[in-house]
Amino acid sequence: MPCYLFTFHAYRSWMPDHKRGFTRRKEGIVPKDEKLATAYEREAKEEPVTFFEDLQLVLIDELLNNADKQSIRLHYVATDATHVHVLVSWKEFRPWEKVRLSIKSSLTRCLNRKLKPRTWFAENASRKRVKDQRHFDYLVATYLPKHGGWKRSEAKGLHK
Repeated sequence: MPCYLFTFHAYRSWMPDHKRGFTRRKEGIVPKDEKLATAYEREAKEEPVTFFEDLQLVLIDELLNNADKQSIRLHYVATDATHVHVLVSWKEFRPWEKVRLSIKSSLTRCLNRKLKPRTWFAENASRKRVKDQRHFDYLVATYLPKHGGWKRSEAKGLHK
């Protein structure tokens, strides 16, 4: 059974001038780049997105309401102002890309319905395959609980 941690970043929340650097496709984290950040700012069509607490709860609610429809098991969700982590698994064969896209599309449709149509998420989302039970336990017990926003876990339900 595949199990993945997907991370959906808010639109324009992690720009090339980020103090910890930024992610470049096929290169990973690279040092910050002020000139590239300025170019991105000039090209941006919309304001940055921040997932305030009310939106964090909307995202979690949407994930819970659609897990069955998407045939996924929602193990854990962790949010903060800049991103949402979704730890999921599924039984039948489906490429992770399709599962990730289905989740992101569902979240986007929900936010567009509740607020207004716009770009809510960065173009690509991160994905990490959960290697084994030890990795899963680390994510659930250590990594995901560290996030400052709302969380939802199978063990604790909705919590901060």
